[in-house]
Amino acid sequence: MLFKYIGNFRWKDVFEKPYKTNDNSFLNVKRFEIVKGKDVEFRYFEIEKGGYSSLERHEHEHIVMFIKGRGIVLIEDETYEFEPFDVIYIQSFKAHRFIAKYEDIGFICVVKKDRDRPQKLSEKEIRDLINKNPNLKEFLKFGV
Repeated sequence: MLFKYIGNFRWKDVFEKPYKTNDNSFLNVKRFEIVKGKDVEFRYFEIEKGGYSSLERHEHEHIVMFIKGRGIVLIEDETYEFEPFDVIYIQSFKAHRFIAKYEDIGFICVVKKDRDRPQKLSEKEIRDLINKNPNLKEFLKFGV
């Protein structure tokens, strides 16, 4: 089955879905489910400049390819600057957040279809991350 790219980071008959509901732990995130296969999902996310994803961890792994813009990904107590076509692997139970610090960003994320739900970090866990790396405070000050 072909999912036809129609330009401007959109695919034919693929529509935006809510990133999350009843949650203020993120800002300006759009989610598109391109393929919902039997065992895996292939999704595209966009975050507007100044926005960020929720800070979370979960058992399932992520493989992410950034395809639009430059930004920052936080994984545990480290941050990484990325640009288009960089790929990142997020291991099981590693806290993470995507941040559109410089411009709008977009990325493809591949995950197992059957997976656990994200877990928010406690205030203590967030303080522990900041104690390990005080520079993280900038990326953890907004909605968690």
